[in-house]
Amino acid sequence: MSFGGHVNDMMNRIKQNTDLKDARRRKFKGGNNYSHISLNKTEYNFPKLSSKELEEFKLKVQKEAKKERIKQIKFWAFTVVISLIIGFLIFNYY
Repeated sequence: MSFGGHVNDMMNRIKQNTDLKDARRRKFKGGNNYSHISLNKTEYNFPKLSSKELEEFKLKVQKEAKKERIKQIKFWAFTVVISLIIGFLIFNYY
């Protein structure tokens, strides 16, 4: 009975796992060089809105959020009603 292939495979896996552990350990113990990170802040190019445009944008976002909230409430109300009807039918007829 030969089991050399299984044992050989097991030994190869142990070696690979050890190599992975060593690589992670090196990375954790300072293999990364974070000392050269610049302290400059990234500049963003946000569009400038006037106060009127900003108010219009806020109202638009609020309306969309309200529509979405109403949709969710309708969905959950419908789901609860259907569940109650199904539950009522199951308990009354079985």
